[in-house]
Amino acid sequence: MNRIASNSRTICRKSLFLFAVTVVFYLIVNPIAKAQIVLHTDDLPRFYQAYDSVMTTTDTARQANFIRSLYVDKASPGLTQFMELRGGNTAKWRAFIEKEKNILAKKRPWILAVLDQKAEILKRISRFKEIYPDFREGDIYFCVGINNSGGTIDDRTVYIGTEVAASDQPNWAVPLVLHEFVHTQQWTQRNKARVLQNEHLLDEYTASHKQLLGKCLEEGMADFIAELVYEQPLAKVNPNGHTAFGLQHEQPIWEAFKKEMYSDVDWKGGWLYAKREIDGQKVSDLGYFVGHQICKAYYQKAKNKQTAIRYMLGLNLTDENAKRFLLASGYSPEKQVAH
Repeated sequence: MNRIASNSRTICRKSLFLFAVTVVFYLIVNPIAKAQIVLHTDDLPRFYQAYDSVMTTTDTARQANFIRSLYVDKASPGLTQFMELRGGNTAKWRAFIEKEKNILAKKRPWILAVLDQKAEILKRISRFKEIYPDFREGDIYFCVGINNSGGTIDDRTVYIGTEVAASDQPNWAVPLVLHEFVHTQQWTQRNKARVLQNEHLLDEYTASHKQLLGKCLEEGMADFIAELVYEQPLAKVNPNGHTAFGLQHEQPIWEAFKKEMYSDVDWKGGWLYAKREIDGQKVSDLGYFVGHQICKAYYQKAKNKQTAIRYMLGLNLTDENAKRFLLASGYSPEKQVAH
């Protein structure tokens, strides 16, 4: 009996070992299996079902009931969280639809075009996993908000406010999703929960992340890696955006930015989430462009590109680390002009 029991245990251990090897082999030869991304688009047709119903009446109580029953009560977990993050509710959606009904009608085909972009998004996410093996899985929720956010993140989840972000550009959602997903991979989001749970760490983080340069590197890095993954220049994808403008005015942008990059962030300064005047033109988010160019310089200088990506995404962009990264990149538009 003991010999039989011993043999049984041996067979069991061998079976478990073979199973484990099989799983590991599967994960190696199927990198997509490591991290599955789920795209959620069900809220979009539900919103327009509510929109169509609202358009049938001028009774505000009935309008609110349509929105509540057809959109809010059926909200995906992502839309529910998006409402908490960005303050959406039935009354605000009713007011938003009433005020922007023509814009929402115009954007309808662009917003619903997301359903046709899912394959390209998943293709690019697979590409992301190839160049960054430490990729964290997550969910992507496409929602219609109240016109106050084109995209945001919470830990490893991406929320896209399509009423803000949608455009007539082909595959408009792809670079935006990639940009936001880069943020979910960065040091800040990977360590967010740990920092928030510890008052000392939170104070330390706040004290060491004040300057403009670090913030612009965080956003510019998201632009740059999204561009790598998409395999198309952002200036071509959005010819009217900050990257296209920046490439035409890089020297004056850098001269202006250098004067402020080690100062505490001034959210009204125009570098982030606002417009800055350069060469007589006001353009939004030029800080993204500066960060993009610094990250690009670092990447091009690196001998091992995958190591460079891993380093950038794993970098805690404290004020001191941001300075060191800038120096390591060798970024200098002056030298480019000289050559």
